[in-house]
Amino acid sequence: MNNPKAKEQILKVISDIEKGAEAEAVATEIMDIRKIALAEEDPLLVKTFRIIADKIKEDESLDFDIEIEVPKEEVVEGEEEEEEYEAPDNHLTYLLSLMADSDNKYNRDEIKLYRTAIWNDIY
Repeated sequence: MNNPKAKEQILKVISDIEKGAEAEAVATEIMDIRKIALAEEDPLLVKTFRIIADKIKEDESLDFDIEIEVPKEEVVEGEEEEEEYEAPDNHLTYLLSLMADSDNKYNRDEIKLYRTAIWNDIY
């Protein structure tokens, strides 16, 4: 995100989650940040924030135990295989940290993987 206020709010939400915040309060904060993404016209973040909030509300929990399907890249002969995907300790805080730095192409790719996984989990 290009908005410093939004980045600050995302980092606050991450901190709140780590301190044991209530799920409903986190969902509300995420929807507030979504409004900034909407103003920035970033459809990936707008949708991802919405489905994060939906999952929190549906599960009434901040436990994001979801499986991410990482596409296997074709290995060109002579190149090393890429390392296996290692799941983070907390998917939600990890995803939010990716979203705070969503201008990074690789972060956007990973945000898309999470968006799809969460979508498939709740819909």
